[in-house]
Amino acid sequence: MAEGVDGTMLETTGQDGSYALRVRITEQQDTGTWTTQLTARIPGDDAFALLWLDVVNPEVLAPEGEEPRQRRQWTATPRLARGLLTVLPAYDSTARLDVRPRQISGEEAHELVDVVRDARRRGPVYVAGSEESLPKTPWFDLIAKLLEETVGIGSGYVLDPEATELFRRAMGDTHQVRPGTMRTFLPGAVPGDAADALRHRVLSTGRIVEDKQPRLTRLLGWRARDVAIETRLPSAATRLDRLFEKQLNVLLVGDGAEPTAVGAVAPAIQRTPGLVVKAADLQLLRLLRDELGEPELTPNRLREFIAFARLGQREQVNRQALSQRLAELEERNAELQRSLDEVSEQLDDETLELAEARAELVKEVATNRHLRGLLRKAQRWEDAWSHPAHSEADELPDSFDDVLTGIAELRHVIFTGDPAHALDLEENDRMGIWAGRTWDALLALEDYAKASAEGRCNRDVDGYLRNLPDDCRGYPAHQHARDETADVRNNVKLAGIRTFPVPIEVDPSGRVFMGAHFRIAKFGMVSPRMHYFDATRRTGKIYVGYIGAHLKSRMTN
Repeated sequence: MAEGVDGTMLETTGQDGSYALRVRITEQQDTGTWTTQLTARIPGDDAFALLWLDVVNPEVLAPEGEEPRQRRQWTATPRLARGLLTVLPAYDSTARLDVRPRQISGEEAHELVDVVRDARRRGPVYVAGSEESLPKTPWFDLIAKLLEETVGIGSGYVLDPEATELFRRAMGDTHQVRPGTMRTFLPGAVPGDAADALRHRVLSTGRIVEDKQPRLTRLLGWRARDVAIETRLPSAATRLDRLFEKQLNVLLVGDGAEPTAVGAVAPAIQRTPGLVVKAADLQLLRLLRDELGEPELTPNRLREFIAFARLGQREQVNRQALSQRLAELEERNAELQRSLDEVSEQLDDETLELAEARAELVKEVATNRHLRGLLRKAQRWEDAWSHPAHSEADELPDSFDDVLTGIAELRHVIFTGDPAHALDLEENDRMGIWAGRTWDALLALEDYAKASAEGRCNRDVDGYLRNLPDDCRGYPAHQHARDETADVRNNVKLAGIRTFPVPIEVDPSGRVFMGAHFRIAKFGMVSPRMHYFDATRRTGKIYVGYIGAHLKSRMTN
């Protein structure tokens, strides 16, 4: 093998006639240790073979002072995975795995419904809808490019116009795939269940057309990898993995048996008559006797020493391999501990958010019950059970792409920031909850600016949130900050990263410090924020300069 590359091949045969193989390649690179592992199990009967590929890469160590200190490193789809799928028919339960999406025509849509509903599959299924106005080949090629980094993890399908309509009828409006969009279906979709529909994210036409294709490809790839990592292996694969891990440990450490006496297996020594001994040989012989402490160094004894030396060389190699194995296990344990700590912290954050949301809901339900009681006492029965008129602005967005599109429709709120920061949040916002909360904050700012212009509000945003005028939308006041702390305001670097673009009529420099912000969610180091500048008294507008992950502060240094 090449320098810095080690390989191991393990195999085992089961009592049922099955055969399993694991090939493991470890590469030492400048970025750290990369491990590629292919495991295959061929059953003794006619059942499907089991095959999976693992790539373990080192985490990226962030520069000193940046958070997080460890960051996930992107790993592209291995060429081996593409090669295997090119020559082998592979399935994730009922979903076909291939290097390119499959085209679905007409009645084939009913088969796809079964695939989407299948709870036994592990990976996502991507379904793209079509209509007659969409050019068939360019649309298919675009979807294929978007799914390039999901190969081997998810399954892609592109519906023709007829299949798109049949799929909608079978799945219902909640789970439909509109023409020109692509939807990611996680395992076990439940048609007709509005709550379940939130699990299956939609990539809108606007996002597909306007966003950069490599960016979307990478985003879909990240999500597919998250699903693969978080989904448990089948029980047969778990048992096989443990068996091979134990086999590898035994191979490196040994089974504990005492080594066989080397001299006992040495071949018999035959004396050679007429042996000619040179002076240099005599000198070497004396040196060996002195170093080995053997006054009478016989050929048999010398062979034993040579055999022991060779055994020592093998043990040295094993020790080096064992040392690498221990380092690998220690790093894996450290990564698992970091992941456990992150998940635990995120669970605490989300539990707190849920408790706060529940408290707000209980308060709103009590208020609703009280108001309905007053209406009933006044015998205003129709008003008591009426519902507010539906508004498109009240619909929660599915993604930050929808949020950014929606801002353009607002009259009093202008977005001046970099959309990329908001779109980066989608890697962690799998159900669009953060996007919905961001939209709530934007609508609160819109109503605040409108109420201020109409003279119904003479307070700042914080005062508005704590004393909502009639018919105005709000946001939890404790999730809003009037300004940053003095530590941030007085630090040139920290204040600089909170300075965002505004029109020159707001500030001649074209930029202002935006300390006021909304806390969108608490989620570890990501914890999204929305920073804004209130210029209602100058231009009647509010300028949102940043939607994205929590900006650095002294607390995160």
